[in-house]
Amino acid sequence: MFFISCEIINPPEQIPSYIAVDTVRVMINSPGEGTSIHNISDCWLYVNNKLIGVFEVPFKVPVLESGFHSIQIEPGIKNSGSDSHRVIYPMMYGYYISDTLVEGEVLNIVPEFSYRPVVFDLIEDFEDIGIAFEVSPESDTTIALISGSHAQQGKSMYVALDDEHPNFECRSTSFYEIEKNGSAFLEISFKCNDTVDFGIFSLEGNGTSISEIRKSVYGFKPTDEWKRVYIDLNYHVINSQGTQFRLYFTCIRSDDADDEKTEIYFDNIKLLYVSTM
Repeated sequence: MFFISCEIINPPEQIPSYIAVDTVRVMINSPGEGTSIHNISDCWLYVNNKLIGVFEVPFKVPVLESGFHSIQIEPGIKNSGSDSHRVIYPMMYGYYISDTLVEGEVLNIVPEFSYRPVVFDLIEDFEDIGIAFEVSPESDTTIALISGSHAQQGKSMYVALDDEHPNFECRSTSFYEIEKNGSAFLEISFKCNDTVDFGIFSLEGNGTSISEIRKSVYGFKPTDEWKRVYIDLNYHVINSQGTQFRLYFTCIRSDDADDEKTEIYFDNIKLLYVSTM
């Protein structure tokens, strides 16, 4: 009776199976969706519609399930680059499969995410002769296009500042109409050796006049390597009177800059939104 009681109190531990993800992919279904370069950093893992957890790629996690099950993986991002604000990226579908989990064995998955039917207001990869940005009157330097080892993919936008030319600002040549009842993001790749500010001009009416209201949205921090960030525009769009927006980037060279030149690189810019109605 003693041994039977021990088995009841201490039943055999269940052997977990494992799910592993070493990399994820973004599938591009048409040229109008731009590059497949991404920074999907996390996976929201569900088994049989139950959330197992949010895991940074790469990962291997135990799952107390075996047999044939439905597995759902949602694409996760650092919202506006914040490590503390990780969310499911609303612009992409999740990855859904059914597969067999075996106790003690690892199921390796390579999730492939694709865009939902979103509106791509802007795709700028700097491969064409004309680009979607122009310097503003406040700028004392110009935009250049570069290729080679310093570019991310093909051609990239490049700006250089020095002590004699310390100010840069460029604006999109067009206004973009973004609905307030949806979700809007700017995807962009960058590297720079000084801080750069990104924002939007909201076209707003005041009586009989119309003016552009500047709204700062995000600050790029110096990095030696190309990084991709997903900038959430929802708060600024919703809290603007207007529905038409122009993008801007601006940089004022630091007075105590150590580098001979302040250098800024941008590439593969996407402005996209999806309506929730």
